[in-house]
Amino acid sequence: MNDFAKSLEDITVVALCGGKGERLRPFTDTVPKPLVELHGRPLLEHLLSFLSASGLRKFAICTGYKAEAIHEFVARKGAAFGELHCVDSGESAAMCDRVLDARKRIRGRALVCYGDTLANVSVPALVAAHEASGAKATVAVYPLTSPFGIVAFDERHRVTQLQEKPVLPYWINIGFLLLEPEALDRLRRGTDLVSYMDQLATDSSLGVFLHSGQHLTVNTEKERADAEKEIEFFTLMEGKTS
Repeated sequence: MNDFAKSLEDITVVALCGGKGERLRPFTDTVPKPLVELHGRPLLEHLLSFLSASGLRKFAICTGYKAEAIHEFVARKGAAFGELHCVDSGESAAMCDRVLDARKRIRGRALVCYGDTLANVSVPALVAAHEASGAKATVAVYPLTSPFGIVAFDERHRVTQLQEKPVLPYWINIGFLLLEPEALDRLRRGTDLVSYMDQLATDSSLGVFLHSGQHLTVNTEKERADAEKEIEFFTLMEGKTS
């Protein structure tokens, strides 16, 4: 076993799969959002395939809404990806409650991922950057693309430039949050994940990993339709990270 493989042994993936996915109705009327299919495979299966191909083999699946459907999926297909355990916190639990409930399944560090977000984040590069930084936590961030065309103009109100959906000078949180045990100890019940990360940031405990590869999130029908067109990159790149 090489040094990098050893560094992954103590990492448990915590996949947040408990939300109701209300903006993705009617798909989520019958299945939880992580089981909505892209190219005939559930979102969760794409995520597990990619992470297991990256060398991660321990998973805590945090369920809530329509939990039984995810438990059945894990019972049927989970063995292909490694050691999987479902942890049901109910439909209304805060994200930090879900991670805390999964803590009994975490032996060392945790990689918290959103169950509706796919990205070919390089796990080796993420872990290396995290360890080199000395931060207690590191989150993957991705450049923000404007959903609108941008118009620039001068003091005479004459247009100087038109840009169609440009990349903006901001970064978005895409999950892949790597947490040391000391950071896990700072989780508090009733807290959302963004507030938790903000609290880590107040004393410089939170670092970032700049992801420049591919990224998909599925919150709405439009995003699902767009992702259906783009998901091929993910199936082709399982195990090939950027």
